[in-house]
Amino acid sequence: MNKRILDTSPILSRRFAIVPLLLAGSMLSACTSDEGLSGVLGFGDGADSEIAQNDLQTTIPYEVEIAGIDPQEENLIAALDGVSTARRLQSRPTASRAGLQRRAEDDVERFQAVLRSKGFYDGQITFEINEKAAADISSAPAQDAPEAGSEQDLADGQSGDDALASTSEQPTPLVLTYNIDVGTPYLISAVNLVITYPDRVVERHATDKELEKTRLEIGQRATAEPIILGEQYGVDILREQGYPLVEAGKRTVLADTAQKTITINYAFETGPQADFGKITVNGAEDVDADFIAGYRSWRSGEQYHPDQVRTTRRDLAQTNLFDSVIVKVAGPVNDNGEIPVEIEVVERKMRSIGGGVNFSTADGPGANAFWEHRNLFGAGERLRLGIDVSSLEQGLSAEFKKPQFLERRQSFVAEANAKNNDTDAYKGSTLDSFAGIERPLWENWTTTFGVTAEYSDLTGSDSPNEEFYLAGLRGILRHDNTDNPLDPSRGNRFEINVSPYMGLTDKDTGFTTVSVVGSQYLSIDDEGDYVLAARARTGTIIGEDRGNLPSNKRYYSGGGGSIRGYEYQKVGPLDDDNDPLGGRSVLEVGAEFRARVTESFGIVPFIEGGNVYARSEPEDISLLWAAGLGFRYYTAVGPLRFDVAVPLDKRDNVDDDFQFYISLGQAF
Repeated sequence: MNKRILDTSPILSRRFAIVPLLLAGSMLSACTSDEGLSGVLGFGDGADSEIAQNDLQTTIPYEVEIAGIDPQEENLIAALDGVSTARRLQSRPTASRAGLQRRAEDDVERFQAVLRSKGFYDGQITFEINEKAAADISSAPAQDAPEAGSEQDLADGQSGDDALASTSEQPTPLVLTYNIDVGTPYLISAVNLVITYPDRVVERHATDKELEKTRLEIGQRATAEPIILGEQYGVDILREQGYPLVEAGKRTVLADTAQKTITINYAFETGPQADFGKITVNGAEDVDADFIAGYRSWRSGEQYHPDQVRTTRRDLAQTNLFDSVIVKVAGPVNDNGEIPVEIEVVERKMRSIGGGVNFSTADGPGANAFWEHRNLFGAGERLRLGIDVSSLEQGLSAEFKKPQFLERRQSFVAEANAKNNDTDAYKGSTLDSFAGIERPLWENWTTTFGVTAEYSDLTGSDSPNEEFYLAGLRGILRHDNTDNPLDPSRGNRFEINVSPYMGLTDKDTGFTTVSVVGSQYLSIDDEGDYVLAARARTGTIIGEDRGNLPSNKRYYSGGGGSIRGYEYQKVGPLDDDNDPLGGRSVLEVGAEFRARVTESFGIVPFIEGGNVYARSEPEDISLLWAAGLGFRYYTAVGPLRFDVAVPLDKRDNVDDDFQFYISLGQAF
C-alpha cells in the first residue's frame, strides 16, 4: 500500500503565497525579454535603445484553452481560470514565445494546487504552444487590418503598399493549450480525532453524530473546503461541551494512492472546562451597565455553552439601543473554574422621529407622525407618541414598554388611544387603554396578556347616541419568522386574539371577540425578487346580538387593509342608505404575486375576497371578490405602494368602478 501524508494547510497557504511570487515573476518576465535588461531599462547607446523600444512595441497575441476536463466539472474549470496567470494577463500579450511559456509554467503549479483542493491528488498537467491555424486567423473581423490606401494611412504619412507590408509583418497569434488529466478523485475513508484534554489524550474515530455536525461523510470527494470547515466545526463541538478555549492543532491528511482514498486527522487541545463567570460591560454611557448585563441568557454558575453567548448577543442587538454588540469570553479560566465574559457595546441615538402619508379614493389623504425615545429612564424603556390624521379618523396614541420587567425576557407594556371617528359606519369619539405583560414563549413566538378599559360615544346606523364603558382582558399569541417587516419574502405570520369584555355601567353587557389572522410568503427565487404571498382573516363575536354591540367593536371589511376595490367598511350588511352595519363574524382571503422587475420597480397582480355576517357564524361563505394590479417603487425604508383594484361583484349604487391606494409597505 502506497501512502503519503498531505497537509492541506500548506496547500492553502501556498495559494496565498503565490501572490507575491506572481508579482516578482511579472517583473522578471519583463526584465528577461529577448532584448535584455539594458534594453528594457533604457541603458546603452541611443541606437540600441531605439531598436529595443521598437521590438517591445511588437507583442504576440494568444488564446488559452483548457482540455481534458469533463465539462460537468464547472466549479473546477472556473477555479482553474480564476488562478491562471496566462488567462489574467491575456489582454497584455508577451513580446516572445518564451514569455508565454514562462506564464504557462507558472500556471502549472497553480493548477496542481487547485486540483488537490478539488480532490484530484494524482492530476497531471502539461501544456503546448502552437501557432493559430491560418483558417482561424482569416476568420477574424476585417476591421482588425486597415484598408490599403485609407485616409488614416495617408494622414500618418504611410502609403497603401506600406500599410499592407506592415500588416503582413504582424506576428502570428499563438494558442496555449493546457492538457489536464485529473485522474481518479480521492474519497474520504476515515476521520480521526486526537483530543488533548487537561488530564488525558483521546484518539478515536469521529462518531456519526460528529460527522453530521462537521458536514463530512465517509465516501465523499476529498475537497479542501469541507475538510477545512470540518476543523472549525470540530472546535464548535468541543465548545458546546463546555471548553471555551479549545484550539485546533495540526491537521494532516493521509493519502492511500493505491485505493485513492484519504484519512483526515484532526487534532484539538481543549483547555480547561469552564462555567460562566463575572460579566464586564464596556462602552455603556447612557444605558445602565447592570441592565445590559441582565440580558445574559445563562444562570449564575451554568456551564459555558456558545449558544448562550449567541442568544445574549442577539437579544441585545434586538433592543435597538446599540449600533454594535460583541459578547465574548475573556480567559483565562480562574481557580474557581469560571471564565469571565465581556460585553462590548456601541450605543446608538436614543431618540427618533418619523412619519408617513397615504391616499386612497375612498379614504382620501392621510398622514401620521411619531416621536420615540428608546431609553427613557436609562434601562431601555421605550416611549412612543403618535398622531394620525385622515378624513375618517383623527387620533393620538401613546405606547410604553419596559424590558426585563420582573424577569429577564419579560416586558411591561401599556398603550392608550384617543380617536375622533367620522366614517359611514359610525361617528363619535373613543378612548381605550391597555396594560399587560409581553414575553416570548419559543423561537419566533410571543404572547401578550393584560387588562383593558374602553369608552365610546358613537352614533351608528342602528345605535344612535350610545355610550359604552367597557372593561376586559386581552390575550394575544403571535408567531412571526418573516425576513422583513415591510417587505417579507419568506416565512409566515400568525396571530390569534381573544378579548372578553363586560359593561361597567350596564352589567348585562358581555361579549367576547375572537380573531385569527395569518399570512404566508414563498420566494420563488433565491434573491426574493419573485414572491407568492397569501393571507386570511376570520373572526367572531360571542355573547351579544349585533344591535347591542358598540359600533366600533363590530367587524367590518373593505378598503386598503382588507379587500381592495371596495370602499372602507362597505363589504357586508348595509342599511337602507347603504351605510355599513358591521357584523359579528368576518371572513377574508387574498393572494398576490410580487415581481421585482428592476432594482427599483416591481408589479403586483392580486385578488382578494371577503364578507361580513350578522351572526356569530357565517350563514354561508359567499364572498365579494376584487382584483387589481399594483406597482412598487423600492426605497431604503420599504416599498412605496400604488394599487388599483376593481370590484368583481360590483353592487349597483354602492360600489365605484375602481379604487386606488398609495402608501408605504406591502399590503400585508
